[in-house]
Amino acid sequence: MGITVALGHSVANLSQGEVAVQSGARLITHLFNAMLPFHHRDPGLVGLLASNNIPPGQEIYFGIIADGVHTHPAALRIAHRTHPNGLILVTDAIAALGLGDGRHHLGQLELEVREGKAYIAGTDTLCGSIAPLDTCVRIFKKATNCSTVYAIECATLHPASCLKIIETKGTLNFGADADFVMLTDDLFVKSTWISGKCVYRYTVEELTALKARPIEQLCECI
Repeated sequence: MGITVALGHSVANLSQGEVAVQSGARLITHLFNAMLPFHHRDPGLVGLLASNNIPPGQEIYFGIIADGVHTHPAALRIAHRTHPNGLILVTDAIAALGLGDGRHHLGQLELEVREGKAYIAGTDTLCGSIAPLDTCVRIFKKATNCSTVYAIECATLHPASCLKIIETKGTLNFGADADFVMLTDDLFVKSTWISGKCVYRYTVEELTALKARPIEQLCECI
């Protein structure tokens, strides 16, 4: 049916997670976040990355928020070294992305952006992220010292493989949709292309402003 079943935001233990995978689940949502913490006697859903009870030929994929806030660089390295083939970079970005510091709304919820982080207004409780995906690619690459090709694949090829749509997405192969971005040498998006047509191109001034955002300082701190 083309449905991908994901596990996450859950207190399920490892055994329960393995049963779910054996029943067809293949994706973990937001690894480490809002799930049973890793413990040496029961690693929870995190343990699926190293489980011996995964059906033959089935790949486990996991999303991880590499925004410099939700996931510590050491946790990024643990996930990368444990199961590199299944790693998918995700943003957890909310409507405040690109709006700058101040108070904004996410539906009925009032939130506050401070120094590149989003909180429920008046608290220190995180409320999603304001990092675009290219920021996550840069942070992940710096934290893990992986190759540029691999970091980009974590945001393109891996999610397409998880969704089983690699014939049209995640690659530049013949017959695939011509949807792609062009990047600067330091991995900032400079243009976006849909069906082979440029739909947006950043000016030099816009790129300079992007690099000065508070969220980029989080990358520099890694």
